[in-house]
Amino acid sequence: MIDCRDAGPGVSLPIMKKALVLLPCLLLAACATKTAPIPDASMATRSGVKYETLQRGHAVFLAHCGRCHAPILPADISKADWHVVVPGMSWNAGIPADDEAALTAYILAAKK
Repeated sequence: MIDCRDAGPGVSLPIMKKALVLLPCLLLAACATKTAPIPDASMATRSGVKYETLQRGHAVFLAHCGRCHAPILPADISKADWHVVVPGMSWNAGIPADDEAALTAYILAAKK
């Protein structure tokens, strides 16, 4: 094994230099978190869901879907599975039916 302390003055240590440059980049990438897509007009148009409904669903998602566990993003689960997950989690979290409907609409629209 090479000990960097054994390298004399003026000796180039390209691997160490690369590591010192790459380490902060890797740390930043590891700390970056994925976030739920923010509703916009194009999401509403693609999904055929009112923009206001998507905003409400997004707000419900942000308020509830990370309280008891790490938030699961819309892209992480299939559409078929969301139809099972949302009702169960909504019941557990005490989310009213109208908010559950908005949440489901938002999640399915965010997947498109």
